[in-house]
Amino acid sequence: MPPNFFDADGKPPRWLAPCLAALVALTPFAIDTYLPAIPAMAVALGVEVAQVQHSVSSYLLGFAVGQIFGGPLSDRWGRILVGTIGLSIFIVSSMLILFTNNVEALVALRFCQAVGGGFATVICGAIVRDLYHGREAARIMSMIATMMLIAPMVAPVIGATLLTFGDWHAIFIFLVVYGLLMMVLVRGILPETVSRFRRAKRQRQSRRSMLQGYAQIFRCRRALGFLFGQAFVSGCMFIYITTAPFVFMEHFGVSSQNFPILFGSCVLGLVILVQLNIRLLKVFEPRQILLVGISLQAVSCLLLLASTLYFGGEQPLLAWMIPLVMAMGAIGIITPNSAACYLEFFPNISGTANALYGASLFIFGGVLGGAVNAVHTGTLVPIAVGMLCCSAAALCLVLFVARARQPIGIEERVK
Repeated sequence: MPPNFFDADGKPPRWLAPCLAALVALTPFAIDTYLPAIPAMAVALGVEVAQVQHSVSSYLLGFAVGQIFGGPLSDRWGRILVGTIGLSIFIVSSMLILFTNNVEALVALRFCQAVGGGFATVICGAIVRDLYHGREAARIMSMIATMMLIAPMVAPVIGATLLTFGDWHAIFIFLVVYGLLMMVLVRGILPETVSRFRRAKRQRQSRRSMLQGYAQIFRCRRALGFLFGQAFVSGCMFIYITTAPFVFMEHFGVSSQNFPILFGSCVLGLVILVQLNIRLLKVFEPRQILLVGISLQAVSCLLLLASTLYFGGEQPLLAWMIPLVMAMGAIGIITPNSAACYLEFFPNISGTANALYGASLFIFGGVLGGAVNAVHTGTLVPIAVGMLCCSAAALCLVLFVARARQPIGIEERVK
């Protein structure tokens, strides 16, 4: 890092968090901006919409792969180099998509694009862990989480607007431009937080040692409690996301015009709770807020199931929405604090730790969301049961495995 990077108080500058948030937003922009264009892309490529939708799944898979490998490489080569490699892959893949004329190439290129995106965004959490600790780390995570929540709301609007001025190619041109802007950010603004000594030490180690960090993580029992607790919370969220069209438009008969309003109300609840979390961190420790957040979600999911069983097929929309917004909003005070608590154990392999954290959210959440879809019965009961099971499992993991009621000792951190 340049000697003048820190301010007069010895703290990282305030502009760092918005810069990291902008880089993290690369993924929701890459996923959500082109959703409105999927029908038009299907027509242009001469295939069914379902075939084009495979490119969403391939992106999620590629993103997880990119994070798993990008994290250890960022510990070995440095954050900036890995971020540069990732953005280069993302930009080139986005440009090649502009010239694709078949759906198989689209799916493959989206996978490559996602690997680059995983490389680029995995460095953000690692940089936070390199520079911040405890409450301050959770506060910065909260600011980044706000961008992660706002971006999915803005991205489809951007995509729909671009479609009014051109065809689906305009959306991927936008992603190329955004990737280039992030390249300027990574190369010219973000600091390298891995010292030359640490990089040289890791580069002298064997290539197999890059993945040994994952073995260290799986030997840290308390950290795994925070990791898998958050994975179940992510599962609860993915259950909501994957079933939302059925719940609102089929079960409750909400029009497609009003669907975004109801869907966005849960996102709004998340944003409000994230902002509340930033203020709570001035008084409480991240692990204390985390326990309250998961308890709130568990109670909300219990109310959701009770309401569903009590009203049955006559359940009013409001009786579903109130506990649902509470359950989703609680994620705003769960995710930043679980990330801060988990990363606190791994000061020297933060890139590897953050990679596993990010990948587990997508893999675990996607599997649980798909599992609930697989047992679809045409009612809301499997959805409510699935969400309650996820939140209860998360609470048990954080209480009895992570032991969140106890402080994290210095001697527990992986060296």
